[in-house]
Amino acid sequence: MVWISCAMQGLAFDPVAAGIMVLVTFSIYNLNRKTDESEDAINHAERYAFTKKYGRFLFYSAIAAYGIALLVSVLQGFDSLLITAIPLIGGVIYSIPLLPGLRRLKEIPVMKSLIVAFAWAVPPALLPICHAGLHADISTAIVGVFYFSLVFINTVVFDMRDVEGDIVSGVRTIPVILGMRRTKIALTILNVCLGTAVVCGGLSCMGLPVTLLLIVSVLYAQWYITSFNRLCTEKIFGELLADGQFILLSGVLYVFISAIPLRLL
Repeated sequence: MVWISCAMQGLAFDPVAAGIMVLVTFSIYNLNRKTDESEDAINHAERYAFTKKYGRFLFYSAIAAYGIALLVSVLQGFDSLLITAIPLIGGVIYSIPLLPGLRRLKEIPVMKSLIVAFAWAVPPALLPICHAGLHADISTAIVGVFYFSLVFINTVVFDMRDVEGDIVSGVRTIPVILGMRRTKIALTILNVCLGTAVVCGGLSCMGLPVTLLLIVSVLYAQWYITSFNRLCTEKIFGELLADGQFILLSGVLYVFISAIPLRLL
């Protein structure tokens, strides 16, 4: 995600931002396994057994990873620290009831997907320009919307897969409320609308390789929305297709950048 963000904003690759996001991702996903044990026991029995067996190691290593990420970000400046803290803050308000009598935000319809999408879209969009000492511009906004759209769709697709456990646990996700068919329709509308917006933005201020990447990303997201029933029968396949999409898209962008003549960039 950081490499794509840098390429879209015309920046050199930022290894510090990438390292921070690796640590943050490792930390948040493992901390979330701890807070989501009741749902995982139903939806992901094998993963639940693994995280339960190695729970102490995963918990402390997750804490250590985020601590290192924050320390590295401090060296880059206060703005970097604030951006790096966004997924942690989002994870806390997402998974933990902060006041007595209040539900976790993940139990409030739509809020779960909005928080997750925001928390994972903002840091890779902002960290590279923050570390470069630049101000956010229209390219940064396009990157943010691009990531927000894909992560939001990703989150809801996984909720479609995990609907049984969410119903039992009382978590009212979008698929629980709308049902599978209407959720697919809603995701299609979102993908088309936000996808059209970012493609138009790419045409206006980014090069041809980035614009082609944006088009491919919209088509790819629509493919796994409509093919959900076939693709997610095997959970690991669904993980690779959705969570692994940015690895695929970075490869696609690299090919476009390498193959398209410089005069067309």
